[in-house]
Amino acid sequence: MRPALLAVLLLSAPSARAQIFSRSEIEFLMGSGKAGDPSQPKKEGAITRTQIFYHYFKPDRDPDLKVPKWVDQTLDAMLKHKSWKDPDEGILNEAQLWQSPATVLYEFFELVRKSLPPSDGGQLVAPGNLVKEYEENRIRFQMSYDRLLRVKPPLGDSLGGRGRAVIAHLDSINKQYDSVMDGLVNGETQRYKNAVLGIGALVNGAYETLQSNPRGFKLPTTESEGAQVFPRLLKLLGMALIFACFWSIGALNEKKIADGVERYKVKAKEWAHEYERQFVVVRIHYLVGGPVVLGVLIGLLTLNPFGFLIFSGFGIYLGLTLPGYLLSNIRFRRGRKCELQLMDAMILMSNGLKSGIDLIGCLEMVQRECLPPISEEFGLCLKNYQLGTSLERALEGVEERVQSRLLSYMIKAIVIQRSVGGNLTKIFDRIVENIREESKLAEKTSAMTAQQRIQAVVVGVMPWIMLIIMFAFQPGPMKEFYFTGLGVMTLLFCTVWIAIGMKIVKKLGDINV
Repeated sequence: MRPALLAVLLLSAPSARAQIFSRSEIEFLMGSGKAGDPSQPKKEGAITRTQIFYHYFKPDRDPDLKVPKWVDQTLDAMLKHKSWKDPDEGILNEAQLWQSPATVLYEFFELVRKSLPPSDGGQLVAPGNLVKEYEENRIRFQMSYDRLLRVKPPLGDSLGGRGRAVIAHLDSINKQYDSVMDGLVNGETQRYKNAVLGIGALVNGAYETLQSNPRGFKLPTTESEGAQVFPRLLKLLGMALIFACFWSIGALNEKKIADGVERYKVKAKEWAHEYERQFVVVRIHYLVGGPVVLGVLIGLLTLNPFGFLIFSGFGIYLGLTLPGYLLSNIRFRRGRKCELQLMDAMILMSNGLKSGIDLIGCLEMVQRECLPPISEEFGLCLKNYQLGTSLERALEGVEERVQSRLLSYMIKAIVIQRSVGGNLTKIFDRIVENIREESKLAEKTSAMTAQQRIQAVVVGVMPWIMLIIMFAFQPGPMKEFYFTGLGVMTLLFCTVWIAIGMKIVKKLGDINV
């Protein structure tokens, strides 16, 4: 009794240990059922589909085999197309190149079958004992796949336009072969199992590709002229209604608009005067009207009421803020340049005072020896002085024109010295020393806060750059969303919060020296 029980245990132990795939997974790989038996309907597995794939391209295939129409339409040309010269197999045609990986995959599934129970045609051989066979099978598959890639002309349009999709499946199968070998060599049964099932799924995908229509470019369906005219008329009518709405609002608020125009004229004169004080001549009407006209034109080209509102509103906002922004930027840059030249100018003036030259002579030396913009500023100061303006008032004019805290210190020192007296040379030397130390500290803090300043720019600019890129590549879907009421509200919401984010990030790096 005991020897018989031991024999049963020895026979059943390998079966339990070697059983890797479940019943549903075996049916997925090897199929199930019997042909002609209604009680057990036949189900194709991955191995069966490799056979069908192979027989599609045989000229003497079984007449009962159902093939897609495109196979019969292209098979003769594939058989006549000599595509590859192999030293062992001779000259291969296009059909044989496609049959080769199917043959290797069929042998692969036969190797998998050896690890299945005898009831499924297997021998319960441990997959680890078949490493050599799997490696030889992988090498053969790589050779057959490599031929498909290297053949000239490429086979992307083969199989009735399905070649690229099938090659993509074969490429994924080639990668799964690596996982199969890694699982076998390292004893990772689960990895081996997943890779085998993955190859089966990819084989089914390649088979389904042969049954479906090829993917490719399709000409967009063109609507009739009559169908296109009516939506355009509705858009133009909507834009006309917007114009009429604005016109009626303007007619009802004519006095307020006239007052606004007068205020704009006064503001334009102030802007023009401020630009002239920065030695820049600008036509304010062009600077304001250019963005407004451009925004209105782009809005009209969109043929969409919401698009017209978005671009026109942005153009008006840009036109009204651009002169002030440019003026502030020019003043800031000019002030920075003056600060960089200020220390040299003060050293020159200090040396002049020590040598006995009066203050006016020192200013003339700065005008003559230094470069713009500081030479221009002191030159204008001297002209005002020569025309009868007091030196103190002329220097205050320089302070008003130039946005520089250090220059203000120097001018206030001169004004105070002329009022109450004092040694101006020592004052200049002390200011030069303070400027030198402050410049070092400013450079250090600028380097420390560079990341915050760049982040503030990125936070403000990148969303709009991405929006422009998406509009360039997908204008249709972008218009459908943003040229609606919800889209306009989204843009306004994002604009407000982007501005808040820029302000917060910039404030984190704002250090006053």
